[in-house]
Amino acid sequence: MMTLTLTLAAVLATAAQDAKPADAEADSGWTPLFNGKDLTGFYTFLQKHGKNADPDGIVTIEGGAIHLYKNAEDRSQVVMGYIATEKEYGDFHLRLQYRWGEKKFEPRYKLQRDAGVYYHLTGPDAVWPRGLQYQIEQTNVGDLITLFGMELDTSIDPRTASLVMPKYPAYQDPKDGGQARVLGGKGIAYQAHVAGSVEKDGWNTVEILARGTEIVHILNGKVVNKGTNVRFVDPARPDAEAVPLSRGRIALEIEAAEMWFRNVEIRPLKVD
Repeated sequence: MMTLTLTLAAVLATAAQDAKPADAEADSGWTPLFNGKDLTGFYTFLQKHGKNADPDGIVTIEGGAIHLYKNAEDRSQVVMGYIATEKEYGDFHLRLQYRWGEKKFEPRYKLQRDAGVYYHLTGPDAVWPRGLQYQIEQTNVGDLITLFGMELDTSIDPRTASLVMPKYPAYQDPKDGGQARVLGGKGIAYQAHVAGSVEKDGWNTVEILARGTEIVHILNGKVVNKGTNVRFVDPARPDAEAVPLSRGRIALEIEAAEMWFRNVEIRPLKVD
C-alpha cells in the first residue's frame, strides 16, 4: 500500500501558511467544520455536566473563534472535557489554528497549559475518551497519544527509547535511523514529537492527515509525528484480534487553560 509519505509534498505546500477564510479556500476542497458562529455539527461533553450542558459558560464564540474559559476566574476550579463532531470522519486532512490565553485553572494551575485534538473517537463519551490525540501542550505540541485500547506502529529515536514520564520516546523517521515501536495498549501511551519542532507565540497551525490506517501530525508546516496500522484491541479482551480503525469523531479538548481555536476545516484524502 502507498504510504502517506508520498502525499506530503502536496499538502505541505499549504501547511505552513496561515489558514484563510473558507471562501478563499473553496477551490482547494476545504470545508469548514466550525462555522465561526455557533457549534452547529458539534456537541459539548463536560465533567459533571455531560453532553450539551455548559452552565458555567466554558465555551463561548467570538470573532469567528471558539474561546475557552472566557468566563472563568483565573486560578479557579473548572470542569474539563471536549467539543466533538456529531459525525465520524475518515480519510481526511484536518487543519486548525490555536493560541493560548493568559488564565490557568485548577486542577492544572501549576502545570503547563494543555489542550489537544482527539480523532478516531469511536467509544462512548467520557473524560477522557477512547481514540488518538494530537497533543497541544506547551513545549509538547504534536505529541501522539493513544487512549484505552488504541494501538499503532511507529518509529522512535533509539536514544530516547528508555525515557519514561515526564519525558517520552520521540518520533524519528525510519530513514533517519528511527527504531520500530508499537505505541498503545490498555491505558494511555505517549510519544513525543520529533526533535526541533517549535510552537510559536500567538497563532499556531495544527494539521492531521488520516488516510486509511495511517496518520501524520504537522505543526506549523513541519511533520512532527507519524503512525501506521492504527487499530483497536479491546482492553477487556486482550487476546481478541485487533480491529483496524480508520475513522471516528473529531474533538477539541478542553483542559483547564484559556485558549482560542479558529479556522477548523477539513478536506478529503483519496485512498489508493
